[in-house]
Amino acid sequence: MNNSNRVLWFLAIAQFFVMQVWFNYSSIIPVIETEWNLTSSQSGVILAFFHIGYVIAIIFYSFLITAYNPKYSFVFGAFLAGISGLAFAFWAEGFWSALLLRTLSGIGVAGIYVPGMKMVAEIFPPKKRGRALGIYVGSLVVGSGSSLLISAMFINIVGWQGVIIITSLLSIVAALLILIIRIPTSIKLTSQSLTFKKLKGIFKKRNLLINAGYTGHCFELYAVWSWIGPFLVFYFSNQGYEQGLSIQLGNTMGAFIIIIGGFATYIGGRLSDKYGRGQIATIFLIVSITCTLSIGWLSFLPLLIMLPITLLYGFTIVADSPIYNTAITEVTDPELLGIALGVQSVLGFSATIFAPLIFGIFLNHYSWGLAFMTVGFISLFAPICMYFLSKQKINSTNL
Repeated sequence: MNNSNRVLWFLAIAQFFVMQVWFNYSSIIPVIETEWNLTSSQSGVILAFFHIGYVIAIIFYSFLITAYNPKYSFVFGAFLAGISGLAFAFWAEGFWSALLLRTLSGIGVAGIYVPGMKMVAEIFPPKKRGRALGIYVGSLVVGSGSSLLISAMFINIVGWQGVIIITSLLSIVAALLILIIRIPTSIKLTSQSLTFKKLKGIFKKRNLLINAGYTGHCFELYAVWSWIGPFLVFYFSNQGYEQGLSIQLGNTMGAFIIIIGGFATYIGGRLSDKYGRGQIATIFLIVSITCTLSIGWLSFLPLLIMLPITLLYGFTIVADSPIYNTAITEVTDPELLGIALGVQSVLGFSATIFAPLIFGIFLNHYSWGLAFMTVGFISLFAPICMYFLSKQKINSTNL
């Protein structure tokens, strides 16, 4: 294994560990809401503040990694995510303490994704970048789903606190893992002189189309990922299962729906290398949004029908994730890459602040069907943007 691939897999494994923190709160929502007497709207606010912490922090990380070794952002973020998670397990006791500690977790996780993307993008040439970023993004996806799986396996044994402790300790392991890797010298670590003229390049038409598509994609993805576990707990309860078993089955199924996306991002990245970023992203968006518009109304379906629908949903909703990251690296001046990826993340994850909150409000006042449908309609601008991107006549044939 050459050094580039070694760094990629170290980053992927470490990100897999850190991502256990992202959805470990979602995995315990049905238990926490009962224990702390929270409403769905309050759960949505807690989910939203995790993303607020992420978005605020990513701005600072994006500028720091232009001048400093991005691995130190990764290490700091992983430690913070792990320590704040442990604090949640031992000291959180209601809405306000959960809000504060989940915000700190969001700030920590922000130090992982963009620095890792910058390292991967700079050590792989454009023809291999879609595949490499597909693997890196896939580790995020599989890691996110695994937190639901860990909850399903252990919550009845160690309780919700035990689930949070296990997932948070893995984030600390990730920090130690990244400390030992050596970053290739090809990665640019020198400070750049930024001017208004240079920064204007980040906001060209094709950049805006890519980032607008990514924003719609993130809105749909994180609304669904945040609530798919609780929805499936509801689904199994609606099918007649008792609460404890419904929580186990719902989180297990939710985990596999997210985890299948780990394979989807690799396939999506490879397909976009071959057939073009815009075209492939558009196809996946159309299928996933169709599922979002309909899934909330289908809780009456038997498991044999619901299972393949949800697996298709889990595959298509995330298969396009690496496409936006790869596309932005192909239309951006290399010296602005860290900032361009940061801008993309800020725009995309700003949508994730509102997505779980809006979902929770509609769920609290209406139903699962209307909550999912609202998310689907708002996300429709994403395939429109990617369709127009695919029509852009630019130098890179991949777009």
